[in-house]
Amino acid sequence: MYLDHYGLSCNPFQLAPDVTFFFASRVHKRGLATITYGLSKREGFVVVTGHVGAGKTLLIETMLAREPADDIVHVTINTTQLEADNLLELIALELGLDLPRVSKAVMLRELGALFRRLWDQGQRVLLIVDEVQNLPPAALEELRMLSNFQVGAVQLVQMLLVGQPEFRVRLAEPQCEQIRQRVTATYHLTPLSATEVPVYIEHRLDNAGWPKGKPLFSEAACRLVFQETGGVPRAINRLCDRTLLYGYLEGLTQLGAGAVEAVLADMREENLAFTGTPVETTGLSGAAQPGGEPLASNRRAKLDMEGASRRSPFRSDPPGGADRCREPAPHADAGDPDRRTDLVVEPAPQAAFVAPAQPMITRDDHLALVSMVTELRDEVERHKVKLRRIMDLVAEGERRGR
Repeated sequence: MYLDHYGLSCNPFQLAPDVTFFFASRVHKRGLATITYGLSKREGFVVVTGHVGAGKTLLIETMLAREPADDIVHVTINTTQLEADNLLELIALELGLDLPRVSKAVMLRELGALFRRLWDQGQRVLLIVDEVQNLPPAALEELRMLSNFQVGAVQLVQMLLVGQPEFRVRLAEPQCEQIRQRVTATYHLTPLSATEVPVYIEHRLDNAGWPKGKPLFSEAACRLVFQETGGVPRAINRLCDRTLLYGYLEGLTQLGAGAVEAVLADMREENLAFTGTPVETTGLSGAAQPGGEPLASNRRAKLDMEGASRRSPFRSDPPGGADRCREPAPHADAGDPDRRTDLVVEPAPQAAFVAPAQPMITRDDHLALVSMVTELRDEVERHKVKLRRIMDLVAEGERRGR
């Protein structure tokens, strides 16, 4: 609708992933390198996580476009609200096997035979599972079992698991130890920084035909876009697309902070405004680096896993299998006053103090806590910037009212 007004050849801020618009930010370049390295190992699981709209799907599609391999048969599973047997059937269908109403044993036998035939032809299977955090425990266990198909020491199926941050927490559960040990590379995709957002906007516009070196969004507009979206690419695209439409309707050739603010006001009335800056969830978020350990999880992930092990009074495997992965327990949203519940806490009985046999806080734990404090401070600074912006708007409104 607004393309002719701005002289653009296509929509620069479409929501659907398009590899021609891939923006090589610092985190996206590192993510791409980590995935490529993990897949080069030809074994185990590669895990990619990120908040909704962080660009996970685009990152995977870019990797597949840049690293075409004749020896890889890749299958993508996008529907993960499936039970274990249905997941196996879907994988079989995606690989060209039509096996209606067969037992699980027959299904696994046929899949194994197919993997072996492909291997004999010089090919291997890459299974990409998107939205993996939605998989029930039994289905996640079936993925682990599929990774057992191998010829000699060569694994016939490699898996790329893509999901939201809660999957990192799930991986840190003691019951997922065997899956976690098979992760060869993992990366958590974080939002764009304040300095990257203007470059990202310019990059999208340039690819859509906007003249280079001629800014369409002012610096103040870009700052406001970052403050309101937290640097999440999909949220940036939504806001910028609406701002381009606003500029077209108002006959603007340059878009400043006022145009963005007007669009935000409309989006707030429609309950479509971005809800806030994503808060990082602790869990597995390290990236395996070439020449390093198979899994280089960060200090916070180590603290989470060690803490979970110390808290669990049971070391034996849970009923139903040695590697069953249970879903994380639901938790109340303490930040939402409408969801808070009153808790009645019974006083605990007095117990004799027993001195711990080893220090409760290790050096690694200390480093992890320092890292978490640093990230929280950065988060506070972001909110301070947004608060100052809101206070300026309030003060400006009061001046106009006088």
